Amino acid sequence: MKTPRHLVDAVQRLVVVTVDQRAASWGLATVTAVNADGTVDISTPRGPVASVRRLKSYSSPAVNDVVKISRNADGNWIVDGALA
Repeated sequence: MKTPRHLVDAVQRLVVVTVDQRAASWGLATVTAVNADGTVDISTPRGPVASVRRLKSYSSPAVNDVVKISRNADGNWIVDGALA
């Protein structure tokens, strides 16, 4: 039998996951592939992400570049540029 505490814990876990999924964020990633269509594949702490668009100012992407990435609330990614 589930206790009220189990219900509270379940609701709290659901809220944390939902907020995390819907929140915009930024972080660092590593470029794993440079694609001919102007996108790059990246490896993030959340896992790999394929075909991410990049800002025009990041004009010479290379595999193993460490890049700043942004993710909006809808889950769309963009590479802002490489770190020096």
